[in-house]
Amino acid sequence: MPSPSIGRFTERVQFFDGQRLFASDLQDLEQFNREMRQLHNQSLHQPGVASGYAVSGNREDREVTIQPGYAIDSMGREIVLTEALVLQVPPVASDAAGRPIYYDLVVSYPEDGVLTENRAGVCVSRGAVRLREAPVFCWVELTPSDDPPGAGALGADRSAKLAGPKSQLERGLMLRLARAEVLNCKLNQPLSIAQRRNARPVQQPFTFAGNTADRESQWVLLTEQSPESISLKLSVDTSDARFRSKPRYVAHVIGERRVTWKNASNDTFTRVLDGFGRPEAIDAASFEFHLVIPRMFFNDNENLADIGSQLIDSRSLSKWYVEWLGVEG
Repeated sequence: MPSPSIGRFTERVQFFDGQRLFASDLQDLEQFNREMRQLHNQSLHQPGVASGYAVSGNREDREVTIQPGYAIDSMGREIVLTEALVLQVPPVASDAAGRPIYYDLVVSYPEDGVLTENRAGVCVSRGAVRLREAPVFCWVELTPSDDPPGAGALGADRSAKLAGPKSQLERGLMLRLARAEVLNCKLNQPLSIAQRRNARPVQQPFTFAGNTADRESQWVLLTEQSPESISLKLSVDTSDARFRSKPRYVAHVIGERRVTWKNASNDTFTRVLDGFGRPEAIDAASFEFHLVIPRMFFNDNENLADIGSQLIDSRSLSKWYVEWLGVEG
């Protein structure tokens, strides 16, 4: 959680009849109330959508509609949309291979100086008198690994660029509202809101499930293993769950158990393999899945260390993937 942003001691202003007030006096009062409200939001809420911000968009649509809503960023600032907004889908055809491109629709708090109202004073020069806190909406293009790039958010005006959207999303300065799959300047699928986060976390245990099927599994042969088994491990990324603390994981391997490979003499072997798996090196964003294949699946005269190396080299296990469930208490 970010540290409180109050930069001075707290005090309540007491007014009296006949007191002469300056603009700075009223601004100090407004600033104090604002800082206390942000401190409350930082302390009791997490960055996310508190209410509203319903987003609608169906397949073949070229526009999405965002309903009024209230959200809080990691600095405790309130992001309020007071009326429905229609936003154009990013005008892109496809990627270089002709596949859809994925975008996250994000919202952020406007910086001071954005959408200001200026007015001339009687004895002073023209200056800002109102700061209109209208939310800033952007389309953030995702990389093939579903991560926002370091830069390149497409703003509502289709030209604004924001530096470092990945960092801002991780720090809670940008909030995800929906994910879009875009092909030929239209939505290729209905919008998904599974990626958004609630500003009011639920009290019951949080669960999240995932798998590694979307990428080729990079199994690693453990060097320290028993002569009675083959020990493998696979690193599993669980950052999509955004666990706030270390969860409990349950995981198992999915894949064709009939495995074929060739040894150094070019002899072909086909075996039905299975084993015992368990999560280790557990963290909030990842864990290592260790798989032990016992000798019972091999002949007594076979060297399991050599067989393990041959399995890894032949990439016979590359289609085995891990399915997992995390429970955060």
